[in-house]
Amino acid sequence: MNRITEIEIGTVSVGILGDPHLGRAFVRGVSLEKRGLREKMVMEDFQQRLAGSGQYDVFICMGDLFDKWAVSYGVVFQAALAFLNAASANPRTEYIVIAGNHDISRDLEKKGALDLFHLIVRSQKNIFVVEHSMNSFQLRIGGKMCGFFPFHPTKPAAELVTEKVDIAFGHWDTIFGDSNLIPTKKLAEMGCEVAYTGHVHLPDEFTRDDVKVVQVGSMQPYAHGEDNGEMYVTLALDELEGKDLRDKCIRVLLAPGERLDVEVDCLQLTVQRVGANEEETEEVTMGDFDLMALFGQAFEEAGVPTEVRGQILTRFEEARVAE
Repeated sequence: MNRITEIEIGTVSVGILGDPHLGRAFVRGVSLEKRGLREKMVMEDFQQRLAGSGQYDVFICMGDLFDKWAVSYGVVFQAALAFLNAASANPRTEYIVIAGNHDISRDLEKKGALDLFHLIVRSQKNIFVVEHSMNSFQLRIGGKMCGFFPFHPTKPAAELVTEKVDIAFGHWDTIFGDSNLIPTKKLAEMGCEVAYTGHVHLPDEFTRDDVKVVQVGSMQPYAHGEDNGEMYVTLALDELEGKDLRDKCIRVLLAPGERLDVEVDCLQLTVQRVGANEEETEEVTMGDFDLMALFGQAFEEAGVPTEVRGQILTRFEEARVAE
């Protein structure tokens, strides 16, 4: 699975890694004997990508290095060690980590995983963390002025674009997202030709306001809606036999009257019933959605005051971290 965008800016090679979401827990549909396996696979994938990053002149992590603002110390130290090992082994490679929305608590007084990560790696001169508190960071690469824009918890994305930039890298929404919607109009005014964004987990590209927007996708898919069949696979009951599914997350479609009465050796197993009218119904968990985007859309439609939005999101974030 090679979800990494490789580009050339002039004569400079750039590796772009989408949201790793280190520390994410995989529980739904995971058997007891497989618990922890997917988490280990994600970390090993991340470590391998950093180990191979010396082939690039610049290596960019596009946000959501961590799945939550509070993850275990072990996850933070493994991430920091992977970056430190790569940066020290490849002193000519510039490493840039953009802060994402998952990397911060809605309670802005709290310090979390990304803060600790930054504290550990800050002595390595070729690692730069674009923190939430920053508006942007600029670096000339291959003759182009590149701007790096973190997710900002209080400022609209457009307000962070204040200087000329040829190429932009950020952690933006592309359809919904209220104040974090990618500011293509403002970027175009500043001369931007192409913008690369993390945050959206399915790779895609489109043009808006004459700016080419590239969704680099997450490091791995983390749900069925984020994949094109690489890891998350949907099969009918009669398609299960004879397939090696050990490294797949499987969704089994059951027609009326069918039952799943066979063992399936896979990473994760969910069942979805398909009605006679071909409409699909499924048990849905909150983790399958970008809830912040949905909250933002609902708040906007209902005209919820800003201070009330903040209180609701803080309560939600505290409950989510406590799970």
